[in-house]
Amino acid sequence: MTFRPSLLVPLALIPVAAALQAPQVHAADPVVINCAGKEERRPSSIQFGCATGSVMLANLRWSSWDSNNAMGQGDLVVNSCIYKGGPSCVEGLTMTYPANVILGRPASGPGITSLSEVRLRFTDGGPAGLWGGTYRLDNPLRP
Repeated sequence: MTFRPSLLVPLALIPVAAALQAPQVHAADPVVINCAGKEERRPSSIQFGCATGSVMLANLRWSSWDSNNAMGQGDLVVNSCIYKGGPSCVEGLTMTYPANVILGRPASGPGITSLSEVRLRFTDGGPAGLWGGTYRLDNPLRP
């Protein structure tokens, strides 16, 4: 029997090649921490004021998402708590403002980068006649 070391090398590299092709999530991929304290990538909505639920971004569509910022479009939805005959904000008047959205201000911790600031530029004017605004996301990460 003849020993052929050249056959052993390709067999030894098979596990390494398989590991290199496996899809991986990198710690540098940024997330948004939602009101429940969970990580979200490219969320379709972002809640502000977690206790009241009166302000949120909805219908989010992302055109870019990287380790420093994310850009997209969506709607700022505000419940004005102007009652339509009901006893609480649940029955409040809801207003929608289309906006360009930029997530930024990356904050890093062990194995995670979170985008912690939302900048809005309203396409048709925003609440109280504003054309832009900035919100901080300071939701704590929970297991």
